Amino acid sequence: MRISILGLLAGLCAAGCLYPPVTQPPPDAQQEVVIPLPYDLAWDAVNGVITENSFHVQAQDMTNGIIEAVGPRFTLHDADCGKIKSVAGSYIAEPEQDSSSVYNFLVRPRGTEATLVEVRATFNSSVKVPLHPATDVDCVSHGIQESNLLREVLVEAKKTHRPTFAKQSGTPQQAASSQSSGPANRPPSTIDKTEGQSEMPTSMRGFSIGGNLKLPEPPSQ
Repeated sequence: MRISILGLLAGLCAAGCLYPPVTQPPPDAQQEVVIPLPYDLAWDAVNGVITENSFHVQAQDMTNGIIEAVGPRFTLHDADCGKIKSVAGSYIAEPEQDSSSVYNFLVRPRGTEATLVEVRATFNSSVKVPLHPATDVDCVSHGIQESNLLREVLVEAKKTHRPTFAKQSGTPQQAASSQSSGPANRPPSTIDKTEGQSEMPTSMRGFSIGGNLKLPEPPSQ
């Protein structure tokens, strides 16, 4: 029985074995940067980079400074998925078409005028081993994509600023005088006449403003 089991294991190894990645995760210096922007503008800059790269945002929380975005299919240039050994020799395991890349952006304020931005990448792919079913592997990042994204964040930060508003031309006094100049050119009306120029209708003659009625004298016979 023991001989048969050993023979089976030897046959499986001869058919092919998957060895996990040996690459070490990238250091923190390769995954974070401090940009000279307050928190709200830094948040806008990070979202700008995500949009430019056509990432799909799965979740974001501005209160806690977290954005989770899905990127495109990755390659061996981006991550280490291990090594396959078989009777034909050993070779590097390549990510399949269904591979996925997820980027977690962390945005943290550093005072009032600076912000720390971190990028953590997760790469996953199925790996095909001869005479074995496909195996799901968490590949180890080389830190290349994280560094590229942080450089893009720095570039975007230089273009990010608060909106400015155009100033109105002229002083308020000039605007007021221009608005009041129109009515001054209108022709005078009868309401604008002085008391000395006003004429009293004939039917109203004999009446006083004080309310005393003055009747006209009767005609002489």
